[in-house]
Parts: sequence; C-alpha cells; structure tokens
Amino acid sequence: MTDADNTPADDSIQSLVTESGGVVVFTATYYDSTLDLRFQLCLKTIAESVKEGLPLVVLDASPSSAVRSALEGSGAIVHPQTAKGRKGAALREAASIASALPGVDSDTLLCWQEPEKVGMIRLWREVRKLSSKIGSDIVLPWRDAGCFSETYPREQVHSETFGNLYLDAVLKDSGRDLPLVLGSEVNNDHGEQRGVDWHFGPFAFLSKHTHIWTNYRGGDSYDAQLVPIVHSIRKGLSASSICVKYRAPLEMKQEEEGDVGFIEKRLWQLNDLDPRVKKAWTEEF
Repeated sequence: MTDADNTPADDSIQSLVTESGGVVVFTATYYDSTLDLRFQLCLKTIAESVKEGLPLVVLDASPSSAVRSALEGSGAIVHPQTAKGRKGAALREAASIASALPGVDSDTLLCWQEPEKVGMIRLWREVRKLSSKIGSDIVLPWRDAGCFSETYPREQVHSETFGNLYLDAVLKDSGRDLPLVLGSEVNNDHGEQRGVDWHFGPFAFLSKHTHIWTNYRGGDSYDAQLVPIVHSIRKGLSASSICVKYRAPLEMKQEEEGDVGFIEKRLWQLNDLDPRVKKAWTEEF
C-alpha cells in the first residue's frame, strides 16, 4: 500500500493480477456526496473486490473531497479523471489505466462494470474461466432471467427486454448469427437460448483489444460501451454471451420503480442509444 492512502502499490497490483487468473475490473465514478445511495453501493463493490482478490480500477471525477478520500481509503486502485468529458471519456481513460497495470498482458480480461452493481465482482472469475475455454475476444454477460425479473424495477425489465430484442434483430439483419448463451441454466422448452444482453452494462475484452474502445470518438455516453462491441464483431473478433446469476441491489429497485425520472431515462436509452448501436453496423470506422 502507498503511504498516502490505501491504494495498492505496484508490486501488490502485479500480485493481484497474477493471482486473479488474469482478471482486472475497471469502472468510473461521480458522486456529489457520501450520502448518495450509489456511493454506498460502490463502496460495497470495492469491498467485494478486496475480498475476492480482484484488482479494481476506479476512475473518479467526484467534486467531493470526502468522496475521494473514502475511495482512496477503500483498497481500490483509484485515479482522478483527467480526460474531458462524461461517461465515455471516463470509460476510455479507465480502460487505458487498467491495460497498463503491472502484470497485465495481452490476454488479461479487462472487465467493465458500473460501480453500483454489487455482486457482479464475484462472477467475473467464472466468466473468465468459460470465456478462456472457448477462446472469446469479447464477453457479454447475460442476466439470468429469474434474477433479472425479481431484482430490477418492472419498467426496466420491460424496456431492456424490448431493447435487447430490437438490437438482436438488428444484429441478425447484418447477416450474422446471434451468439449462443453459455453458462448457467439457460436452456428451456424452446431449445437453446441465443442473443446478447445489450442493456445490462458489464462487458469484457482481452487487453490486446483495448484500442478499439480507447479509439472510439463517437458519443460520450452508453454508446462508448456498445458501439465498439459492434465494431469488434465487424472486425471478425469473437464475442460470447455468458449467463450470470446477477441479482441487482434491492435498494435500487425500491428507489427507481415507479419513478418518472428513471422511467424516462429508460425511454431515452431506447430512443437515443439503440439507434446509435444500429448505425454502428453500417457506418465507417
């Protein structure tokens, strides 16, 4: 650890990367207050990463010194955001930092997740194990249907189910096959399950492909996650869907369900983000 805070030193980071089985998680944060529910969930995510022995890069742009101090004392690999911009800029900078950590090589799996997704950290090792077995360049975790419907706001379940079906149809229109969903119990009476959980959030890629995300210069929101995935597939990289039994924090469901602001955010994603992803299948890049 460094003297100034609880951030792991380089030799500790290298050991973490090695012992993690080649998994590095990265995320970005912005909180106005330590009282923010999402900040409290973020601290739980960091605590989980420490418990699981997974290196977690946190790129922070919070204006609050109390927030920054708490993050720096949490055990995560914390860096202040220097890139201008919002989520997209933060994702690209965090990916660059993660790819340059001591011990990271070309086949290290860099895993993006939102900081409030408590419980996702412990699933990355299994994702890595299966993706390594099948030789995936890109991994797209797929939420177990039961966990999804039970722990997410009902409006979000409906909107993201629709959005996923729409973007799956767009993928098929490009002349490509939907990936088979691998992992937990995903088969049903209708046979094998195929598709992508486009609206989940977490995704991962081998470190040697970091440039596909860091070179993206489109929008500065969720498209910074998804459009490079489309570009990667168009380049011929392999992408796999892997089922995870992820259960969202119930505190978020309680806060968001029935809230007009959050419902309108879902509508915005369908009407703004999804057309950007569709365009990515045909645009020059």
